[in-house]
Amino acid sequence: MIYRLSKFFLLILFFFALDQISKNIIIQLYNIDVENLSSQYLTSINEYINLYLIWNKGFAFGLFQNDIRIVNNIYMILMAAIIVVVFIYALTINSKVYYYGFSLIIGGALGNLFDRYQYAAVLDFIDVHYNNFHWYVFNIADINITLGCILIIILELFSNRKKKNEI
Repeated sequence: MIYRLSKFFLLILFFFALDQISKNIIIQLYNIDVENLSSQYLTSINEYINLYLIWNKGFAFGLFQNDIRIVNNIYMILMAAIIVVVFIYALTINSKVYYYGFSLIIGGALGNLFDRYQYAAVLDFIDVHYNNFHWYVFNIADINITLGCILIIILELFSNRKKKNEI
């Protein structure tokens, strides 16, 4: 149990570090003023991906950006509570495959939570687009959270199908 728990912690730490390292590379590479928190175009990677710096001061997808102090307090409390609940739930499942999904989610959530604590905003910088259609700008933590959720959903779909066949 302790070995499995330590691997779970290491995976969470890995995904958290991956996010923070990517953000620090962007800050250092483009000499970003972290006191100003202004949005700016950085560069184009190819015809579908740009690096475009956005400081998300609101909730998901930039909602409620005007009341920053209230949003930060609510966001930090809410995220901390969600992380604790997901962590405890992951421990009760006791399945190695689920640990990967939950570590992606928790590591990503901690990455964005750390940004919120450090900058009072989340640093987003990946802009995926096709012609004039641009998706919301996101970061590595958002990718981790999304992949973790997809993995958990797939695992649940197949485990439920398996349980139904056993009945």
